[in-house]
Amino acid sequence: MNTKKIIAGALIGGAAIMGISVGAGHAEAKMEPGLYKHQGYWHQFPIFPESNVKIVGDKMYSDVYGITPMQGPSTIFPRKNGGTVSTADNPVALWAGRTDYTKTPYGYLGNTYTYGIPSIGSTLTKVD
Repeated sequence: MNTKKIIAGALIGGAAIMGISVGAGHAEAKMEPGLYKHQGYWHQFPIFPESNVKIVGDKMYSDVYGITPMQGPSTIFPRKNGGTVSTADNPVALWAGRTDYTKTPYGYLGNTYTYGIPSIGSTLTKVD
């Protein structure tokens, strides 16, 4: 019986050293597809008119203040509790401009970063 414990310990230790994950798997969530209203904020005051947003898979399309056709796409990089949205397809380029969204009961709450500096906040409110 002691031999079985040694073998099991050796297998688990070897898997850990090789980087093989033994457990629940990768914790990654996608932003929910659908239609949203986007609102930008600066110090809790709305700074732009609302825009319409459509999320399809890992892409986000939006119009300009509800008056233009849908434009885009922006790429969504999934995170544990939301996603990071950027016009760049390359994750390395996210430092130049991105919006990090966190899931909320009404949709998503986001912070926009330009060259690593927080610039504006935003909300995506789910449209029924």
